[in-house]
Amino acid sequence: MAHTNGIRRPPIGQWFLIQGVVLVLVGLAFWLKSAVACYSAFLGGLVFLLPHGYFAFKAFRYSGARAAKQIMSSFYQGEAGKLILCAILFTMVFKWIQPLDVAALFLTFAIMLVTNLVTPFLANGRAQRN
Repeated sequence: MAHTNGIRRPPIGQWFLIQGVVLVLVGLAFWLKSAVACYSAFLGGLVFLLPHGYFAFKAFRYSGARAAKQIMSSFYQGEAGKLILCAILFTMVFKWIQPLDVAALFLTFAIMLVTNLVTPFLANGRAQRN
């Protein structure tokens, strides 16, 4: 049996599942405040998740040492696209969604940012227990 030392792709689907669960829990918590806070929180989470989904699609479509240039190019394209999508989505929310709980929107976006930082550790801990 051949042993490979290749770098594995991160479990993106598992990461998005964890982040999606966090978004639902945060959105439901804001529902206790008001319906406006609830949908504003969900929008803040989506403004985070959709661009990160685009980044994941772009950044992790190539693998292997032979694809190093493609990998770097994809990472840069993914990051640029993520920032542009984020700006567009925030603009759309502020332009078209009224009433809006701005605090719930930004707080949920910030919670999703922190969740994004800890998700790999949560996923790895879960994989080690299995």
